Amino acid sequence: MSYRLKLIITISLLIALSFGIGGTLMITTSFNVTLEQETQSALTTFENTQRTLSLLNSLGDQSDFTSLADALKQMESQNLSQWQALSLKAGDTQLFLSGSADMLEQTVPTPSENQCTSLPISDKYGHGLLVKSIILAGDTELEVLARFDLSHVYTLRDTQQQQYLIVYSAVIVFGIVASIFLSVALTRHLRRLTVTVRKISGGDLSRRSQIKTHDEFGQLSRDFDVMADKLQESISKLESDMQRQESFMGAFAHELKTPMTSIIGFADLLRQGNMDESTRIMASEYIFSEGKRLERLSFKLLELLLLKKDTLTMTRVWLNTYLGEVERALAPNMKAKNIRLVCKAEAKRVILETDLVKSLLYNLVDNASKAMDNGGIIAVHGIAIPGGCQFQVVDNGRGMEPAELTKITEAFYRVDKARSRSQGGAGLGLALCKQIVELHNGSIQFASTPGKGTRVTVTLYGKAGSADG
Repeated sequence: MSYRLKLIITISLLIALSFGIGGTLMITTSFNVTLEQETQSALTTFENTQRTLSLLNSLGDQSDFTSLADALKQMESQNLSQWQALSLKAGDTQLFLSGSADMLEQTVPTPSENQCTSLPISDKYGHGLLVKSIILAGDTELEVLARFDLSHVYTLRDTQQQQYLIVYSAVIVFGIVASIFLSVALTRHLRRLTVTVRKISGGDLSRRSQIKTHDEFGQLSRDFDVMADKLQESISKLESDMQRQESFMGAFAHELKTPMTSIIGFADLLRQGNMDESTRIMASEYIFSEGKRLERLSFKLLELLLLKKDTLTMTRVWLNTYLGEVERALAPNMKAKNIRLVCKAEAKRVILETDLVKSLLYNLVDNASKAMDNGGIIAVHGIAIPGGCQFQVVDNGRGMEPAELTKITEAFYRVDKARSRSQGGAGLGLALCKQIVELHNGSIQFASTPGKGTRVTVTLYGKAGSADG
């Protein structure tokens, strides 16, 4: 059963029950009040008649009841009576009878002197009220028994019930129609959300509900659309990551294929043994250099994988001493390339992961050296900042175009593929640097001018200390 049908049934039942109970209570209350009023009016009329008869009996001859019967006849002829039937008896003697005696056949309890008793009845003559009283006339008891017609009260109730049934039926029909329109109005937003969910689950990730109301459905729609936006963003990011992973694997396979082809080729020449000494030496050196390049490539890939799993072990170091170690390690290689390496840092203590940050600086300096064709200067500056430290690596090499700056931290990306390959680069250095920076909750920024050089600013957050000594 659909929610809309449940809503229609619920609203219709509520209307039927509320109107049914309310109408029944109203008719019942009105009937009881009217019946009570008519009953009281009948009793009042009977008491007045009883007092009249008692007064006449006390003024006249108490053994002659003719005056009492005459008085009743006169009251009846002048339409002063309201009874349907009335009987006046002295013992078994009928003194006066108005109406049919059959109407007075019901047994009514005998009342006390000057009191009256009543009995509601329902017979072939309709609904009525029997009222009985005893009047003492000397030693004689006069029995006065009257019937008052109350059928009009019941007729009025029946008429009201019939009219109510007609109105009730009309209200039920109207309520059902109104509940249909109301349920459609209330569930149209829910239906729209349902259609949107089905569209999204079917692959249309751009579908949105866009319900512009200020009620709960509008809030639900806005929350749902925000969730859908985040879902689409996550899926897009996942697809982008998968594409990058495919590109990574393709580039990795390409990087392995080129040196492996050369190694296999030269190894085959050596295996055949029909070559001169210079060719043999050249082949051996090429196999050695390409093997070393594969070794470096495997180490860098391993570092990239480990960086995604390992936690950092932070160490407090003197910034100037730490950068001095970097300079001493890189200076011989830079000197061989006719590059002057200058490292300067503040005499402050900072906390960082020493091995990873050295790999970061080694890769930045190595990349800077590859951008220099005829030597040059590479300057490395280190400063302590609140909560961490900052390094700047500046060179006066070839520089890069602005379009290249957003791609250089991608794995296997190279600005100049031919030059990087000849220099032993695999395009993993800056990708590794990016991972190290992210593990330190920092940032890496590049600024470059073609023909003038490049500035790399690395901000790392560990725990900065103050100057000591």
